[in-house]
Amino acid sequence: MMKHYKSIFILALVVLMGSSCKKFLETKPYDKITGEQTWSSENLTTAFIYQVYADVLGEGSWMASYANGNSARSESSTKNAMTGTLNSSYWSKERAELMTNNDNYGWLSYPILWRIHTAMKNIQASTAFSQAYKDRSLGELYFLRAAHYFVYAKQYGGLQIIDRELSPDDNLQIPRASIKETYDFILADLTKASTLLPATAERGRANAKAAHALIMRVGLQAAAYVDGGLPNSIYYDKVIASGTALGLSQSGAQLSPYYSLFRRYETATAATENILTRERNKTNSSLYDTPMQYQGLWSTGKFSTYAKQNFPINVTMNFWGMDGGAWPTQDLVDDYLVKDVDGRIKFWGDASYVSTGANVDEKMYFSATKKRDQRFYATVLYDSCLYFNNQVRVFFRRDGNVSNANSKINEGSFQEYGYNAGNTENYNSSTGYSMLKYFYDQVLSLPSPSDQRLDYSFSVLRYGEAYLNMAEAYLMKGDFANAKLYMSPTMVKHAGFDDASVTAYLAPLTGNQIGNSLFEAYKRERNVEMVYENNDRYWSLLRWGMRASGGIRNGEYVSSGYVIPEMQGSLRGIRISRDGKTYSFFTDNNAVGEARFSPKRYLLPINQAFRLRSGVKQNPGWE
Repeated sequence: MMKHYKSIFILALVVLMGSSCKKFLETKPYDKITGEQTWSSENLTTAFIYQVYADVLGEGSWMASYANGNSARSESSTKNAMTGTLNSSYWSKERAELMTNNDNYGWLSYPILWRIHTAMKNIQASTAFSQAYKDRSLGELYFLRAAHYFVYAKQYGGLQIIDRELSPDDNLQIPRASIKETYDFILADLTKASTLLPATAERGRANAKAAHALIMRVGLQAAAYVDGGLPNSIYYDKVIASGTALGLSQSGAQLSPYYSLFRRYETATAATENILTRERNKTNSSLYDTPMQYQGLWSTGKFSTYAKQNFPINVTMNFWGMDGGAWPTQDLVDDYLVKDVDGRIKFWGDASYVSTGANVDEKMYFSATKKRDQRFYATVLYDSCLYFNNQVRVFFRRDGNVSNANSKINEGSFQEYGYNAGNTENYNSSTGYSMLKYFYDQVLSLPSPSDQRLDYSFSVLRYGEAYLNMAEAYLMKGDFANAKLYMSPTMVKHAGFDDASVTAYLAPLTGNQIGNSLFEAYKRERNVEMVYENNDRYWSLLRWGMRASGGIRNGEYVSSGYVIPEMQGSLRGIRISRDGKTYSFFTDNNAVGEARFSPKRYLLPINQAFRLRSGVKQNPGWE
């Protein structure tokens, strides 16, 4: 099939290849490279596999992508973030349960699977490749097939199992496998990959550690959906075995400074914490291709006279696409803990600073002393922060230079001041916060986002998540001592709390049921560690809810289903007074209304037109 497959993709990848490949391509027209040449050249075969990496890791699934702008922007599917002012019904419909079986959240990509299976077949049959090369290449392909399947297993549960190159003579009406069969297929691929892949690899390529890290992520989801999160689930054992293979320890030796992972390309690519990244090169990438386009603040001078006098902005900040952006909510900000004067780690509202602070910053944000979880300062932009390469101080407060005039922050301003207060461009924050994680400090906007060329790095798999996955497996098995052991490293190395304070904070906590103190502390820790990565909050909430629901058997829910409280109700924002001394909280919603959740959401609807063509069965509740 496709004997003379033309490797057009090599044009985009030639910068990644060795000199021998470059010399070959300089003497052979790109459209004359045949299948036989691809599968007889290690360089060309590797180029083929690179393209599979790009297709799988760069896939734009709204709900479940790995390294795409949507992997950050989809945070608005939870109450961690509010979508941008414009088109918010489009970007947040799943939050308000407006999905139907006519929506299309994607499905397995048959072209991607064909490329994977074609490569597997030809690599295995090759007499030109060394065994070491075959092992590594096949390991990468098993890893990528598993990664691709996992995107859609999270969304739909059971999938069509396609494990070879299909021919026209095959029956293409392939039924869905069970959820257990699907997850077992994924984990079998990752287990093979872990034995075939090298211990180390070049940036952007999977190694054995990447396979183990993905086993941990997949295993937690499988345990909940297949076994209802029972303590004796074999999937928790697989998570722990892979965590052990990664060498996780109480010291958290593999962890890098949190800021360095997400705020500069140079530090992100040098961070030893990253196990697998996907990078974009400035030769073919711009601001438009990164989450920054959907997070940046907007100002072309259209804000109130008061704001111009008291909070001037003397540059143009032009980030397009804010209608698809995601503003952090007070719900998210509340999860960042603080160390109080007595040395104890607390919820910020329980700390003494709330009564002793002279203004909002001294009560809640601590700009000078950085008393809160250090991830807060690397993740969330709040009132009076420096921004835009330190050229601008932004104010989200009432009548501030980047507070949305149409938001509840400035509600009633015309009656109070005689004018519409704040920024009138309708692009800026409606919650009182903006997102900094994955926003590079040194980047300035230009008249068009496509004019701003830049190198960019997405974290696909990293040790911070692996530690928490290990903690969760032990937590669900009822081993609270080990759960605390593996929760501690991120709280010390990333949050910046000292060992003694973390130990004292965790010591009295217990229980692994929703509402129990240890489980709630774990949920909080995971949220602030993983926010804006792989839509982790959404899939974690569903995983924990599915555990409470008892899992799925024979394509049906075991129980009527646990209704997840964190997926229901209004969003919360903060309204800070013009003088910055007082604050109040407000509730708001996107245009679609407040968040709603019913148990059919544990599995998304399969697009009805596709389902009828393919013959696959619809998920329960979406018929």
